[in-house]
Amino acid sequence: MQALLKNMRYLCDDAQMLAGICAAYGTADQSECACYGRAQEVQLTNGSFVPCERPLTPQNICDLASLTKLIVSVMTMRLVELGMLSLEETVGAIDPRFVHLKDVSVFDVLCYRVCLQTPGRIDDAPTREEGLLRLFDVRTAPLPPVRIYSDINAMVIKYVIEARSGMPLYDTLKRHIFDPAGMKETFSTVPADLLDRCVCYNYEHRIVRDRYILRDCVPPGMPHDPKALLLCDEGSDLCGHAGLFSTASDMTRFAQALLRGELIRRDTLFSIATNRTGRYNADGSYRQPLGFLCFLKHPVQRLSEVPVYMGEHGFGISGFTGNHLVIDPDLGVFELFLGNRCHARVSHITPPEGRTIEDFGLDEYGAGRILWPDGRLVPTSAKYVYRKDACLHDPIVQRMHQLGWLA
Repeated sequence: MQALLKNMRYLCDDAQMLAGICAAYGTADQSECACYGRAQEVQLTNGSFVPCERPLTPQNICDLASLTKLIVSVMTMRLVELGMLSLEETVGAIDPRFVHLKDVSVFDVLCYRVCLQTPGRIDDAPTREEGLLRLFDVRTAPLPPVRIYSDINAMVIKYVIEARSGMPLYDTLKRHIFDPAGMKETFSTVPADLLDRCVCYNYEHRIVRDRYILRDCVPPGMPHDPKALLLCDEGSDLCGHAGLFSTASDMTRFAQALLRGELIRRDTLFSIATNRTGRYNADGSYRQPLGFLCFLKHPVQRLSEVPVYMGEHGFGISGFTGNHLVIDPDLGVFELFLGNRCHARVSHITPPEGRTIEDFGLDEYGAGRILWPDGRLVPTSAKYVYRKDACLHDPIVQRMHQLGWLA
């Protein structure tokens, strides 16, 4: 574990790509967990940033971001097992509010075999009501040749689950996923007395061409994702693509319950991890390999969400806030990262015309600090995703070999 802790220290203290990170890994019955860094570093007070350091622990409650999608995928397949849903049904027949999806099957939405677009960006909508109108007005569009992953598919599946379960999404998840797995600290609305355990995702910095954007509108217990923040109704209406909060312990229970076959059958788990989209295009590019609301192994490892040691049935998903969950049902192992790359960091850079991200003075690994217009030097996490293999997956697989969890 020392090699892992050393690399976590590098990511948080040296490269400053993350405020803090918690890593858990294991088998269906055994696991280890390590944490390093801070749940919060700064606070904006009277227009100035002041230190506000809180250490990160396994008890902190993290914004799962897109890891919510994988839980929604499992819930969808649980409904299929229970005979409450058929993947051949059409979305428009299940929920008539989706007027343009009357001929689109749940299967095609679940595995991204259709591209879904709304008539305007949901997170640009002036009100929650307008955002919902845009979502229900979603329609199909030509499938992109390479990158087809989208939030919209999971946002639509939420309403399929609610229509067939007869309950709000969170209540359905609690009954069929969280309670059976023993996940007692997974929420869409974090209880008031637990808000001080929430990791801070506020003060995200973004550079979009010539605009320097600071987001300071994400209070504790509210989703960082802008679409979920708009639509969640203060947490009471969980979205399908983001909005869940959980601890490393609870997410370990989720992964282990999946590996033990306690939430869905093993053959159903393999159906989630079946490549439905990945293939080579005529120009040699490769279309994203996706299963049911999750990523599968990509032939170019730099672009893969699944570590190199996992096999063809390895699957997983990342969350924008710095999270990652991968599971290999053949090897019987999982890896979980709950990180915070958004708090007080430049999380995204779209360079101005004529410039590249390298022009911002970052090192060969994408680490560095960027001069903000107010004179502050702000660390960046824009290339953190490309450091996971060397810094996290590699020492974890070595550790699992040491423990005898991998042959």
